[in-house]
Amino acid sequence: MAAKVGQYLLTIWIVLSLNFLLPRLMPGNPLAQLDNPQGLPMPLSEEQRTRLMAYYGLDKPLFQQYTDYLSGLARGELGWSISSNAPVLSVLVGRLRWTLLLVGTATVLYVLLGIALGSFSAWHRHSLADKFLLTVTSVAGSFPPFFLAMLLIIVFGVRLGMFPLGGAQSPFMLQAAPLARGLDIARHMVLPTLALVLTNVGEVYYLTRNAMVQTLGDTYIAVARSKGLRERRLLFGHALPNALLPIITLIALRFGALVMGAVMVEVAFAYPGVGSAIVEASVSRDYPLLQGAFALITVTIMGANLLADILHGVLDPRVRHAT
Repeated sequence: MAAKVGQYLLTIWIVLSLNFLLPRLMPGNPLAQLDNPQGLPMPLSEEQRTRLMAYYGLDKPLFQQYTDYLSGLARGELGWSISSNAPVLSVLVGRLRWTLLLVGTATVLYVLLGIALGSFSAWHRHSLADKFLLTVTSVAGSFPPFFLAMLLIIVFGVRLGMFPLGGAQSPFMLQAAPLARGLDIARHMVLPTLALVLTNVGEVYYLTRNAMVQTLGDTYIAVARSKGLRERRLLFGHALPNALLPIITLIALRFGALVMGAVMVEVAFAYPGVGSAIVEASVSRDYPLLQGAFALITVTIMGANLLADILHGVLDPRVRHAT
């Protein structure tokens, strides 16, 4: 396990180094928005530009910027956002609560739905309902999250007018009672959550179905059935618990991927999460905010992968004894 943790730490260092370099390879410069003659009463003077470059540390050699970047990460300091004029950490914390709410809700829903549908499909394999579920989940999973989000906006937002087109809450509900505000937030979450659930439920469904089909064919299931156990007890008391090991591992792995998928969905729905912050930082060439957001996503994904490995070792004695 120590070697595996070391591999993850090495991977994180490599990704964080790329995280530092990639924004600086983008065309343009971080002062482009501040130096726009159409956006300011007057463009920046050379003295103002020099002071701003020094203030954000952009006048230092690239290697010194890199060492400052790593030392800041080690201290938990992500720098100062150029576009927001605020600490990167405070900007990301304000955005992260919306992303966690969206991703957490979508994860719970698609995992429960995938396990339920997969178990039902395995129990009724080769039936008309099984074939229907296989087709629907395959079609839904083939859509990119951003494309499916746009379809949901057009159908349920524009055509039917059932849900808001974007945002996380209505401006006039900011001072409303907690219950009314909560319902408004939930209404804004319906479409982005649905987009994430539909594009991710297929993998949990397929894995559950396959694991359950394999488990239901084991000898101990036939023995339990011969003893006269009820079908529901066979399914939930014997087959499902033994089929959960690969599902739990997949959930931990998919959580990191779901964070990346949520980035595009947030952009489509103008949802004020980390994904929207990344797009805004990219437009304004806000290096510190880009670095902080990508570092946060990197640590989340790598942490989810490490958790998947740990859970797999804990739940599967064969892996634990092999290591």
